[in-house]
Amino acid sequence: MIVNQTYEIDSCDDVELELKRESKLEFRLCFDDEKVIEALFFIIPGLGGDADSNYREHLASFVAENFNVAVVSVNYHCIGNRPQTGAKAYFDEIDRLILEESCKTLGIKLPFDVSNIRIQFPKTSSAFNLKEFSKEFHFINEVLEAKIKKKELFENFELKTHLTFEPTKNEYQNFGIMQAQDLINALLYIKANPPFSLGGGDLRVIMLGSSHGGYLAHLTAKIAPYLVDAVIDNSSYAKILWRLVGFGKEIDFIKYAECSIGISPHIIAFFSSKTLWTSNQHSKNFFSPTRRQIRNILEPHHLKIQSKYPKPYYVSYHSLYDTIIAPPQEKAELYKILKDLNFNARLRMICSADEIDGKFIKNLSHGMGMSLKTLILKELPLMLENLKQNPKQQWDNTSISYPCEDTIYHFSQKEAKIVLECEELKS
Repeated sequence: MIVNQTYEIDSCDDVELELKRESKLEFRLCFDDEKVIEALFFIIPGLGGDADSNYREHLASFVAENFNVAVVSVNYHCIGNRPQTGAKAYFDEIDRLILEESCKTLGIKLPFDVSNIRIQFPKTSSAFNLKEFSKEFHFINEVLEAKIKKKELFENFELKTHLTFEPTKNEYQNFGIMQAQDLINALLYIKANPPFSLGGGDLRVIMLGSSHGGYLAHLTAKIAPYLVDAVIDNSSYAKILWRLVGFGKEIDFIKYAECSIGISPHIIAFFSSKTLWTSNQHSKNFFSPTRRQIRNILEPHHLKIQSKYPKPYYVSYHSLYDTIIAPPQEKAELYKILKDLNFNARLRMICSADEIDGKFIKNLSHGMGMSLKTLILKELPLMLENLKQNPKQQWDNTSISYPCEDTIYHFSQKEAKIVLECEELKS
């Protein structure tokens, strides 16, 4: 019988910014209680449709029914930073300045305090009633239409503004590190408290994800290579996509926003996630080269350090035309380095429309329209067989350290938790 269990545990604090975490880590475990479990299979959601809880539950049940694995789905830190995962929107200080200055230039006097606005998104992504979405934007739209009718503005005029996604559980976009720690802490908790029957030997760990989910699978293997046995990936970035960190609006709120919504014929809203990181070099929250290095997968000197540990299997699919979100050249370079360091790493670069079959590969854009179910059916059996044929290497060292420009990041396993310590390097 398929069993679904939900857990809430303490996970990690924000060590980099020295902040105590307020929220608990929630994750789900799905398994067949009549089977002997051979592996933990993590399905890591990214940003968007595959983060939907109903979709994940259905997919987890399918995998648990067809394979001798327990499926883990983790609501990692800041997963709720999109409308479909519960995020609201608000105007922070920069957003307020953008809207007020734009309206001032157009001669629009706002009869409300922008700082107090909180927008709840409709549950569907289809066109919505602007007045229900936000009475404030409805007011601005009416003024714009009146000005267009008076020919004070061009008929195709668009007011561009910016809002901030407010994640659920009062979280914020740390990007990567806390999220990977959450995955590891869920893994360690299950290993310490398995509710299912185990086969002989150590419980193997396979992580799968698309886009940001695939990035987190790679980052988790970087932080704890002795725990992760395999990574299956579709279209992840090899280096951080820094506009997803949330502070791109400090530079250009249109060019570096995470996404945009046309909320009326004359208003386009650009969005970024709430973050505590900044581009201000004089702030303690500066997103410095060090912060980027530890989050990058394509960091050659870090990969050399990782290669001294048990080597996970890697398999990845990527479109040659995915130039905006996950540059294919960086992914190809990453997998070349992995191979040079004797990792078992396979990258399939989709290079032409001839490879679109309508079932597995549906297009050449980011993600290629690939369903996780199809990817699982294609790669999971092969990965399980590889792991079966190659027993896990005995390894006692449960810590790894990565030097960056001005800080060494020490990750260690202590009492079924992954612990991060940051050691500043003296200049």
